[in-house]
Amino acid sequence: GGLWDQLGGVGNAGEGIIIGLIDSGIWPESLSFSDRTGLNGNGTQDGKLDYQQIPGWHGKCTPGEDFNASMCNQKLIGAQFFNGAWGGDAGIDAQRPWEFNSVRDYNGHGTHTSSTAGGNNHVQTTGGATVFGTISGMAPRARIAMYKALWSTQDASTASGYTSDLVMAIDQAVRDGVDVINYSISGS
Repeated sequence: GGLWDQLGGVGNAGEGIIIGLIDSGIWPESLSFSDRTGLNGNGTQDGKLDYQQIPGWHGKCTPGEDFNASMCNQKLIGAQFFNGAWGGDAGIDAQRPWEFNSVRDYNGHGTHTSSTAGGNNHVQTTGGATVFGTISGMAPRARIAMYKALWSTQDASTASGYTSDLVMAIDQAVRDGVDVINYSISGS
């Protein structure tokens, strides 16, 4: 039993678990984060609602540039961003004008780590990745809460953040009630 047994494996692995990701954001349109996986499966966004609310969850979805709060659902249950150390939205606009002043992922890394950790089971890949077939997260029934604290370079090759924003994101994730934090961040 225990958290690690719930996180590992396939099928219903991760049921009731909330993964907080501290990263570069997320693309909520990805089928990996759809809560409509029943009957029609993961191939459509209009399947039957297959997730229920988690009691005691305190997270929220913060709207911003190209991201409406309604883009969250019962799979992607939280989305917040932290840019205070950059000078807030104005600082991002001045220093990284290509970036989204929201939880939307310019770089792609946060979307990748989110789908790897807790993306839905047997999701068909799109674009150039279709040769790989379907993908599944390690805990496909887990819920995702994204805490964007990394902001991308224009060529999207890297993303960086300030320690104060990263610590604020971690503190918020803990206050919200995540069960585990994915912190795939390197550097000094």
